[in-house]
Amino acid sequence: MSIKTSSPVFSAWIKVACYFLIIIAAAWLASKIEILDSIFFYFGIALLLSYLLLRAEGKSLLSLGFKPENRLDLKHFFVGLLVGIVALLISGGITIWLNGSRLEFTGRIDPVFLIILLLIHLWSSFAQEFTYRGYPFQQLLKAYGPWVAQLAITLPFAVMHLKLNTLISWQQFLMTWLTTGIGSILYGICYLKTGKLLLPIGLHLGWNLAQALLPRSPQESKTMLFTLTQDERLYHPTNVLLPYLGVSIIMMLIISNMNISRAESLKA
Repeated sequence: MSIKTSSPVFSAWIKVACYFLIIIAAAWLASKIEILDSIFFYFGIALLLSYLLLRAEGKSLLSLGFKPENRLDLKHFFVGLLVGIVALLISGGITIWLNGSRLEFTGRIDPVFLIILLLIHLWSSFAQEFTYRGYPFQQLLKAYGPWVAQLAITLPFAVMHLKLNTLISWQQFLMTWLTTGIGSILYGICYLKTGKLLLPIGLHLGWNLAQALLPRSPQESKTMLFTLTQDERLYHPTNVLLPYLGVSIIMMLIISNMNISRAESLKA
């Protein structure tokens, strides 16, 4: 009687599960040791794991599609950047209007600060897309197809947006899972459309960069560029959530219907 060996699909689940268990364990360790609590540490773990797993499969890190190789790749990056900025501005504008807030320009523009902010968010967006839409997403995509890969990645993506050393309610966890999950699916659609990470990195960067400059709630009442005047009694989190969900869904539809050929992107 022969013994059945593990299928490639089962192997993909094992690899991805181990990948995220190690990253989550590293994040928990970093929550206990302050010097390790850095995106450099998390990315280093993801980079090492991706390298080892890909090497075992006879592939290189470049197979993940994060390196721009032609003008089309750069175009995708900058299109994503523009769409991300515009989408956040629309979402933020609706939130401010719903809350009856007033946005005032501070009159201060520090080019050096803006460049530093841009570099910080570029690095953060790259690290997150590499970690989540890189090896694990692409493994599940090959083994199970797009929607299983999309939904599976939302959970670790949500977990890594939580403080692992802080207890939260299940309602708070579900809300985090919903909001980060929508973003994860949106970035996943960007990868599915092009077969590379440049479009999701650009979109992630544009959204986060604009978010850092546009305050939308009393907790984010001031940035370098704007001050938000808000009566906290009139503020409601739903006015942040609903515009975010609506704009994200619209972006999904727009990107899904963009005239981008995955085959041409991979061949260019």
